Amino acid sequence: MQPNGLSIQSLALTHAIDTHFLTVAPDTPLVDVLALMSQFRSCMLRDGGLNQELYPANTGRDKIACVGQEKEAIFEATDTVDGCVLVMEQSQLVGIFTERDIVRLTAAGISLKSLKITEVMTQLPVTLRKSQEHDVFTALGLFRQHRIRHLPIIDEQGQPVGIVTHDSIRRALQPVNLLTRLRYVKDVMTTQIIHASVKSSVLNLAKLMTEHQVSCVVITQESEQREVNTQTSNSQVKIPVGIVTERDIVQFQALELDLSRMIAQDVMSTPLFCLRPSDSLWDAHEDMHRHHVRRLIVTGSDGELVGIVSQTSLLQVLNPADMYGVIEVLQHVVEERTAELKKTNERLRHEIVVREQAELALLEAHDQLKIQVEERTAQLTQANAQLQQDIQERQRVEAALRQSEAKLRNQATKLKLTLQELHSYQTQLIQTEKMSALGLLVAGVAHEINNPINFIYGNIAYASQYIQDIMDLLQLYEQHYPQAIAEIQEQSEKIDLDFVRSDLPKLLNSMKLGADRIRDLVLSLRNFSRLDEAEMKFVNLHEGLDSTLLILQNQLKATTGRSEITVIKEYGNLPLVECYPGQLNQVFMNLLSNAIDALEELRILNVQCATCNSQHSIPSPTITLRTGIKEVRGREPIPYSPSCVRETPSVSTLLAVIQIVDNGSGMTESVRQRLFDPFFTTKAVGKGTGLGLSISYQIVVKKHGGQIECISAPGQGTEFVIEIPISQRNYSTGFTIDSLQSSCVKDFKV
Repeated sequence: MQPNGLSIQSLALTHAIDTHFLTVAPDTPLVDVLALMSQFRSCMLRDGGLNQELYPANTGRDKIACVGQEKEAIFEATDTVDGCVLVMEQSQLVGIFTERDIVRLTAAGISLKSLKITEVMTQLPVTLRKSQEHDVFTALGLFRQHRIRHLPIIDEQGQPVGIVTHDSIRRALQPVNLLTRLRYVKDVMTTQIIHASVKSSVLNLAKLMTEHQVSCVVITQESEQREVNTQTSNSQVKIPVGIVTERDIVQFQALELDLSRMIAQDVMSTPLFCLRPSDSLWDAHEDMHRHHVRRLIVTGSDGELVGIVSQTSLLQVLNPADMYGVIEVLQHVVEERTAELKKTNERLRHEIVVREQAELALLEAHDQLKIQVEERTAQLTQANAQLQQDIQERQRVEAALRQSEAKLRNQATKLKLTLQELHSYQTQLIQTEKMSALGLLVAGVAHEINNPINFIYGNIAYASQYIQDIMDLLQLYEQHYPQAIAEIQEQSEKIDLDFVRSDLPKLLNSMKLGADRIRDLVLSLRNFSRLDEAEMKFVNLHEGLDSTLLILQNQLKATTGRSEITVIKEYGNLPLVECYPGQLNQVFMNLLSNAIDALEELRILNVQCATCNSQHSIPSPTITLRTGIKEVRGREPIPYSPSCVRETPSVSTLLAVIQIVDNGSGMTESVRQRLFDPFFTTKAVGKGTGLGLSISYQIVVKKHGGQIECISAPGQGTEFVIEIPISQRNYSTGFTIDSLQSSCVKDFKV
């Protein structure tokens, strides 16, 4: 397998030299050079200018023809260095002429018809003598030092043998797996972008290129963008719609077009190939290779222009300082691994000593153990020597470091994924423990309240009877002794005896009503916690729903600024369902709490409309609970673990269906798709953990072998549908449903 990264040989400059290039004589008219650069970049001009005859090509091939000649071999444009022409006189390089020079002349308004190439070329260009000692870093250093894009390579006699460009370096180094996969587009993109509107003239674009020394201008148009976190309503952003490059200017000049009358909208290159700032440089490299372009536009989340990436940007990752920084980090990791291996070696040596001391007691296995110890010792010694040799080689050889870095990077990625998964499981475990602790607290509070309330509830009847007997006795006294003494008469008026007689029974009735409500609340709390029902058993799901509603009763009532939520129960004829009751109650609590939060806006609008006597009809916030039975016939895949799906036999299967529906604002499709992802929440910071629906999904699907589905659309409300098997044994064994449940098929329908 070929290791990722660059080899020592691939860094040699020889691989980046493009031997197919254009040459012209010093007296060649500039208009002929323009035609050659725009159409015939694979041909060579001889002294005397451009015509339709065959010319020898400076490519090392035997014969080549210009475009338009029939039955002759023609190089494609990609075979020849584009963007420049070498000016040769008697086999010696005397100058170079590039596309940027054409743009500069165009921007200055100089007529190109009467000029010759020697008048506008760059004389004494920067060159590099061909040598095996030069590498791509030598060329990159000259590019940065002299701010050039074309570097002619000459031989010992001073004759050009090729040209090195950013494009040739990028092609020679592909695939650049080591650094481009570690860096992102945002690290190297150019944010100072020269852009113009679609109505700008091509002449103005050429002036912008010359003024700012750039090779392209991005064509943009303005678009409104709404600000979310500020009070301002709209702001203008630049949306890229096209691009005009130096190559386009060259082609327009070759066609002798009037650039001042041409607008960018008519000549720009479109569509654009765009990237995100978070994409890796490897993605940028692949897009350039796939689309045969040298520039990619970087856009934001709303399509706005944020930067541009060129071939020069990609080569920034070959900065020696950054590369050696990566090497130092890898060296540190290697040293840590070496220390661990040394400790392992010492531990193994200690095992050998212990085994040698036990030889006297293990005479029968002496020979076999001795062979094993010797083999292990030899392997460890050889491994230790190999590791020492690898360490020395890694300190000297950069290629070996890249191989180790690739392996370590894969391990780091796996470790990162493992840590993320562990963090998710840990958070879910904490949430489960919180719910367990809450259940313990609820059960404890219910137990502690149950004792005194039973005492009060049990004695209210006796207290009522005793007080009634006292009232009857007091009435007998009044009948037989109508003339009370003054002291009794005064005390009777003081305590308002008539009011006490009429109000005391009402007081006892209200106390009994309060005691009844407390007993119902305690029973609901015990049903909700169900700590005594940790094992799977058959329960009535309606009791769990009612208990959850009773606990959430305070949130359903009307408050200041919010209307009451109406709860509609459409319970079907649901039998006992085999499940984990406490865990299903947790699912009901999560779904009902989310439904209450989804109706928050509707509750506020109801109160506001009622206050202002609005004529608009706003529906009342409502939560509907439906239950029933669903029969599934034939083979149907039933998921029972995260990694496998099996099919039930061709029999009838009964599922308990619970539907929780609200008439809130609903949700978009993108939100619905991620609803059950861990840590995903649409609530404000501090109001939700993003684990409620994820844990509910785990409980329904993985613990009960069922399904949970969300049906929602903007403005249409939200409906959660839970389906779980009535008997879990049917999903653990794969056998048919027992005769009792089969007989219920005719009685229970959704």
